[in-house]
Amino acid sequence: MSDVKHNAMTAPREADEECHKIYQFVKKAVLDEIHRINREDDRHGLHEMDKLKHITEYTPVLYATEDVAFGRNYFAKIHLGDQKYVHARAHKSYDGEVITFYSLLTTPECAIWDKDTPLEYFID
Repeated sequence: MSDVKHNAMTAPREADEECHKIYQFVKKAVLDEIHRINREDDRHGLHEMDKLKHITEYTPVLYATEDVAFGRNYFAKIHLGDQKYVHARAHKSYDGEVITFYSLLTTPECAIWDKDTPLEYFID
């Protein structure tokens, strides 16, 4: 089983057609998760989403993959406009028929990243 220190994630590379297809397929789930986090911030007086005022675009710019027992994990840095990014994780089954959104990278302090934040392996 993979973890942050032991995984087979490739080096990040520029988003290509494959990446764009995967993240277009899960776009609604990614945006729903961003909005869910924003509602939780408002409810609990947190500030993880304060950096993101509006989503003006949705463009994967970097991605990495990890082959796992039942398919491939995709890690992506997605530009949301105004130099704000989320790091998202999705999974595609080996048969290519099932693509699912897994999670966004969040920490207690942050859910929105900048251009210079490296795309790294994450679990949740």
